[in-house]
Amino acid sequence: MHILKDNKEKVLVKNIYCVGRNYKKHAEELGNKKPTEPFFFQKSLPSLNNSNTIVIPKNRKIDHEVEIVLLVGKNGQSKNKEDATSFIEAYSLGIDLTDRTYQNRLKELRLPWLLSKSFKGAALVCSFSEQPIEQDFWLSVNNEKKQKGNQSEMIFSFAELVHFLSNKVPLMAGDLIFTGTPHGVGPLVDGDEVVVGVGKTPTNKIMVSSEE
Repeated sequence: MHILKDNKEKVLVKNIYCVGRNYKKHAEELGNKKPTEPFFFQKSLPSLNNSNTIVIPKNRKIDHEVEIVLLVGKNGQSKNKEDATSFIEAYSLGIDLTDRTYQNRLKELRLPWLLSKSFKGAALVCSFSEQPIEQDFWLSVNNEKKQKGNQSEMIFSFAELVHFLSNKVPLMAGDLIFTGTPHGVGPLVDGDEVVVGVGKTPTNKIMVSSEE
C-alpha cells in the first residue's frame, strides 16, 4: 500500500503506528487518566485509506478521530530527543476510524485494540508535505466543527513520540505514526460530509457511505 506526497511521489507504507491518549481532554472524554509515557497500538496495512471516501461497515458504530500523521523517512533508532525529528520526512492529516463499541469490549477484556482499528479503510490519510503542521487542525461533519487541536497541546511531542517508539521498535522508512487526536470524537453515519483542514483552509472533503 502506498501514500502520496504533495509532489505526487508515491511512498510504500511499512507499518502504521498510533499513539493513544496524547491530548489531555480526549483522554478525559473517554474516561482515561493522563498517561505517564506514550501508549502505542497498531493498525493493519490493509486498513490504509488514501481516498476521499469512508465506508462504514455493517452494524458497527464508527467514530472519527482526526490527527497529525508523521511519515518516517529513514530506518533506525533515535539516540536522543534532539535527533528524533530527523526521522520525520513529511506530515499529513489523517483520520483514525474506530469501532468504538468493539474497542470498549476489548478494553474490558484487556485485549489489544487491533481488530477495532483495522477494518477496511480505517486509517485514512491525506497527501503528505514536508511543511510541518503548526496551525490548528480540525475536522467538521456536515459543516459543524467537531474537533480542533494543535500540536502544542500534545502530552508527548513529535520528538518524544519518535524517540520512545524507535527505542521499542526500530523504525523503517515508510512507517506512519498517527500522533493522537484532540477531544470531540464522535460517530459517523451514511451520507455525512467530513472536511478536514489546517488553520482557515479546508484541505480534504470526505464522503461517508455505508457498506452494502
